[in-house]
Amino acid sequence: MQNQKTKVMGTGFIFIITYLAYTSIYISRLNLSIATPELTAAGIMDEAQIGLLGSIFSVVFAIGRLLNGVLNDKLTPWIMLCTGLAAVGLSNIVSGIFMSFAVMAVLWGINAYAQSMLWGSVLRAMSSVYSPDKASKRTAIMVSSVAVGNLLGILVNTWIISLTGKIELAFIIPGAINLVMCPLTFIALKKIPFEPAKGKRSILPINLLKDKSIRTMLVPAFCHGVMKDNISLWMAAFFVTSFSIDLKKSSWFLLFIPAIGLIGRMCYSFVYQLCGKDENKVSFFGFIVCGISAAVLSLPFKHPILSMVCLGVIYAAVSIINTSILSIYPLSFAKSGNIATVSGLMDFGVYFAAGVGSAIYGVVIANFGYFAMFVSWVALSILSLFFLPSKKK
Repeated sequence: MQNQKTKVMGTGFIFIITYLAYTSIYISRLNLSIATPELTAAGIMDEAQIGLLGSIFSVVFAIGRLLNGVLNDKLTPWIMLCTGLAAVGLSNIVSGIFMSFAVMAVLWGINAYAQSMLWGSVLRAMSSVYSPDKASKRTAIMVSSVAVGNLLGILVNTWIISLTGKIELAFIIPGAINLVMCPLTFIALKKIPFEPAKGKRSILPINLLKDKSIRTMLVPAFCHGVMKDNISLWMAAFFVTSFSIDLKKSSWFLLFIPAIGLIGRMCYSFVYQLCGKDENKVSFFGFIVCGISAAVLSLPFKHPILSMVCLGVIYAAVSIINTSILSIYPLSFAKSGNIATVSGLMDFGVYFAAGVGSAIYGVVIANFGYFAMFVSWVALSILSLFFLPSKKK
């Protein structure tokens, strides 16, 4: 039942502001990837340090999603969203002012934890404002904010660096955007209906691991997580170093990747229907596509257009898998009040894997190039096929 404030505002306004708020955090995540060639060229950081920053972000984000999942189910969404947006904005601004590896290692961890506060509350907002059927449809659209955020992250940060030549502004300006979204989010979500999860809960959702379907789902969550954020982290450096393409020119290659990811997320409902409304079948299809595309990237022959297409296809497939595991699957726990908690547990697996992968790939790429990373993606895709449940929960 919607309260009077929600009726006056309109669910459309709530959806739009929530969408924009979540989109804005990706501008403050992709900035590190876009700035990587400039940071290494200026001698501010090397590839191993960039990889470590990616690892710090992913591991802290993973732990944050695990811890914040319970809070997302207990606290009204605007509290978590506004607090997270403010912390993301401030950590990015300060990163731009004091740009060094030691300082950014701390601030990038703060940025990661702040970003981990948001998605669970986004899901709770959708389930609070909409009926169960509409919540699934709106959530499938909401997840496109990830790809839109990646597109904007590339465009905005590339434009900032190319136009001004100042790396620090690629952190300061995105941070300012996050801060602007705070009051707008407060206005939109302050009065939405919200029923907190009942009963005392441990901050760590250990009891949920008794559910076999959750334990099984963590394996494909882990495997697709290794690919998901490492595409975003390394794509700029991959094109610059592999094909000697400058940042301004490579931005068009980079834009293709999240653009295809956006198409993948927007097509999710269609693919979901084709798979009989079984999110596990959708994921199975996605991992097959990832494995084939990664195998092509592993071949000795390399071409920038072919590489762009393959990375874009992998990103689209991973985006589809991500929607199934982190958004659609958790909605099945609405009756128990565990939507955000289950989503947080899944995201923990995703980003813990991404963090481990970033640290390893930073060293591997520096010594052996990108071949080993792509081969590992083939193996992870095959492994995931054996752990996806054959039927819906």
